[in-house]
Amino acid sequence: MDINLKFLALEELYYKDQEIKEQIDAINTLELHQLVYGDNPKYKWFDCIPEIASLLSSIEIPDDKLKKVTTLSGEACHVHHMIMPNWDGEGDEFDMSSLSGVEKMTHLKQMSFINFESIKDAELLLGLDLEKISEFSGLSEELLERLNEKGVTLD
Repeated sequence: MDINLKFLALEELYYKDQEIKEQIDAINTLELHQLVYGDNPKYKWFDCIPEIASLLSSIEIPDDKLKKVTTLSGEACHVHHMIMPNWDGEGDEFDMSSLSGVEKMTHLKQMSFINFESIKDAELLLGLDLEKISEFSGLSEELLERLNEKGVTLD
């Protein structure tokens, strides 16, 4: 699974799954933001903290938990701010390159604020039971047409 897709899933599961929430909260208690904000910072103001990204990426998400994901938002504020404390929603640090693994999110209904420009397998969207994709960019006209034919609302 693309790491940035996993971060979006973790964001959703943070609010839906107590076990995932506890794992993410445990990472927060390590106070790794001091690597940016501390007296002797290791990273610059708009850097990602790879130690946090690594810890988050090591969280296992079994298939039964992926089924709880109903919404993916490119504005995964909690997780993104953990990794990049001064994230402003700009830049490509959290852009996905693949949707591989999204098929395990069998209850996924909505996606928003997703930049599809670098995603090489966006046609995987057609295999989902999506209801709505909003505030997005980078989908081909052909794919938009096919999604529309499936009844997906595109805003």
